[in-house]
Amino acid sequence: MAGGTPLRPALYAVPALLVLIGHVVALGRPPVAAVAGLVTACSGVIAVAMVTAAVSGRAAGPRPRVLALAGGIGLGALAGAGSGIAVLVAPEVRVDGVPLPAEIPLVTLFLVAGMYLVAILRPHQRRDLLGRLRFGLDTLGVTACLIFSSWVLLFSDGDRRGASITALVFGGGAAATVAVSGVHAIRHRAALQWCGPAAALSLIGLTALVIGLDFPGVPNAAIAAVVAGIAVNVAAGLLWYGSVRISPDVGPMPPPGSEPAASFPLLALLILGSALVTVYHLINGGGVDATSILLGTVAVAAVATREWVSAIALRRQAGHLTDQGNRLRDLMFGSADVAMVLDSNLAVRWQSPAAARQFGLSEQEVLGRTVSVLVHPDQVDTVHAHLTARMSGKDADGIVVRLRDGFGRWRETAWTISGPDPAEPGHTLVVHIRDITHLHGLEQALRQATHLDQQTGLANREGMLRAAELTPDAGAMIVIELGGLTAIGDVHGRDLAECVLVEAARRLRTAVAGADVPARLGETRFAVLTHCGAVRAHLLASQLVNALSAPYTVAGTVSHLSAWAGLTDVGDGDTEEVIRRAALALRSVRSGPPAAIEWYDAEMETRLMRRSTLEQDLPGALARGEIELRFQPIVELPGRRPAGVEVLPAWRHPTLGPVPAGELLALAEDLGNLAEIEHWVLHRSCRLLAEWRRLHPSLWLSVNVRPRELLDPAFQAGLETALENHRLPHAALVIEISEQHLSDVRDDVHQPAAGDVAAQLGRLRAQGIRTAVDDFGTGPTSLSRLRILPIDLLKIDENAFVDVAVTLGQRLGMQVVAHGVREPADLDTVLAAGCRLGQGDLLGRPMPAEHLEAVLEEHQAARRRD
Repeated sequence: MAGGTPLRPALYAVPALLVLIGHVVALGRPPVAAVAGLVTACSGVIAVAMVTAAVSGRAAGPRPRVLALAGGIGLGALAGAGSGIAVLVAPEVRVDGVPLPAEIPLVTLFLVAGMYLVAILRPHQRRDLLGRLRFGLDTLGVTACLIFSSWVLLFSDGDRRGASITALVFGGGAAATVAVSGVHAIRHRAALQWCGPAAALSLIGLTALVIGLDFPGVPNAAIAAVVAGIAVNVAAGLLWYGSVRISPDVGPMPPPGSEPAASFPLLALLILGSALVTVYHLINGGGVDATSILLGTVAVAAVATREWVSAIALRRQAGHLTDQGNRLRDLMFGSADVAMVLDSNLAVRWQSPAAARQFGLSEQEVLGRTVSVLVHPDQVDTVHAHLTARMSGKDADGIVVRLRDGFGRWRETAWTISGPDPAEPGHTLVVHIRDITHLHGLEQALRQATHLDQQTGLANREGMLRAAELTPDAGAMIVIELGGLTAIGDVHGRDLAECVLVEAARRLRTAVAGADVPARLGETRFAVLTHCGAVRAHLLASQLVNALSAPYTVAGTVSHLSAWAGLTDVGDGDTEEVIRRAALALRSVRSGPPAAIEWYDAEMETRLMRRSTLEQDLPGALARGEIELRFQPIVELPGRRPAGVEVLPAWRHPTLGPVPAGELLALAEDLGNLAEIEHWVLHRSCRLLAEWRRLHPSLWLSVNVRPRELLDPAFQAGLETALENHRLPHAALVIEISEQHLSDVRDDVHQPAAGDVAAQLGRLRAQGIRTAVDDFGTGPTSLSRLRILPIDLLKIDENAFVDVAVTLGQRLGMQVVAHGVREPADLDTVLAAGCRLGQGDLLGRPMPAEHLEAVLEEHQAARRRD
């Protein structure tokens, strides 16, 4: 049932109708026929409500049906109002011998019947031939019974009037058609079973109204007209409910030939009512004319023919069921599965021949006995409860039962229930039994193979997911990555690498507690699902990393592996998501030194997502023009004269915004794009420097270079090319390397050797290109080491170390640049220390080339004024 519109909007018309009826009554004893017409007009309220529901889209039924039914009700209401007014103002007027009050509803009856038939006969009902024949016979029989009863009471001995007979014949036929259509509905059954009989009642009411108004002088005719008006209103209410409130598609559609009314004696009540009317008429001295006899004969013949057709349909359906049963029996005899039919006491009524072939169960041993004699004693109660629940109609899954066969052995069997026996629904149960004794062992082996890693014996990814489902109280997930296994395979062979991997798995299994679950997630990746809390999980991860990093002595060969670990809380998250978070934490430390351990947090994921986006977009950033140059001036502190500029590449990412130079260069170095970017930065900045030196001949350029790039022959050749192409002296260029990078080349085997970097700096210095160390004082470079490094400029952060750095730099013949001068107090400090060069936001922020040109021109103009 679906929601519809309430009658509230239509009830606004009720006061107007009540006022009208009140005025009629106020005239003083109005004719009863006029009241009948006005009562019929009240059904217009229902029509307005139905139209409102259809237009607003709140009707549950199809809009065309609601509007058609509402139109029929509205026409009937107008006809009632017209006939009531005609009784009051023109009671004697006749149209072709028919009183005007009766002629108005008679004409309207045809229109109303047409609209009802259009609404009720849609949608088309897909019936077979016998179904259509039953429909036609029911329509004929109902029509004959309705006309017969009215004819016997009104016309067999009385005055026969054309308007009444016309209304009776047409109205009875239309009422029978819509009534039978609703009762026999297959599609939209829920709605049409309300609307069909209600439309029939409405048509019968209009027919009775015509007949009552056609006999103005007959006693009780006007009262019958009032009753007919009330019936029209009741029918309108039922039509509103069936079309607006009832969803038409509630309930499944029955197959053709099995609709609910197929075997229902639809005409029995009508035939009985017609017989009672005939007896009543005869008792009161009435007679039966030829028309009545003809109508009665038609009704009886329709009933008899209809029952004969129903019998044929039932025989066909029984034959169809018999054929299905035979085919089912053939399937049962040839099936490898055992089928049993149980009665309400769970006793075996029938078993398929497969029971003897599969389990050695003869019918003498089984038939008539309860299934409990076949079931293991430990499962009797469970099986009994399961079968009883299915017998009562409850849904239940299959069940695995230990069944004793005819040889006394217990066999694993799977029991499924397909439902009741179609021959006796509600009292029987069909059970299908399959032997799974061998399948059970195979499933165990397959399950083990599915959940275990064959090489190491640890749980695989599927096994870890399954273990997480069975371990709701787990505390943390540890994901460990091993490094160096590929190198072992390349040097010593794949067999030795596999032996080392197996040994690593053994160490992992030995180091974890019995309740924890170790697993192998990838070629060199392991995981541990542990019950430990955060502190103990971190300690466990540290122990695992140390154990896996210890030397491996296999086949007389000592091998070494590196290990990193990422951790995350398990919480209530999905296991795949937990593994992903731990893997993200592992990724954040994978590029760092071995034995590093990291916990997952949301900020880490944000950083990694940013890193991933930058890695994807960097290769084409230079071609897209997203990388720009920023220049920060280096000034002589006493006079604020620009002495040099430091070039800083910046990436203007379209979605992430500005990417600073340090992050850009580190990312480019990891991705192998550093040479391309450094070449572009060097040549473009040298071209700009050549232009600026025309006004500032002593201006020099500082370029940041990484150790790996410094030793690249292509970079060295590009350096000479840039200076030569732009006609710059070698002294105009300063190659700058940070102190942190100098410490990296000493500690990281993947970086160039420290001696190679120092030698290259010496060669550059010999060519006249000056060198500089940036961020001195932030790393581990010792002061004594500065004595042997070929350095011309020393860039220091503004801190308490500035006095010592300036003094040391002056003694070693180095120029000192105070880097990071941001506040006036910083400037005072470096000036007091004797520093002559400064750089920082107070002296000039990094800026585009155009802004720097303006600064240089402004300084040049100021010097001219001086």
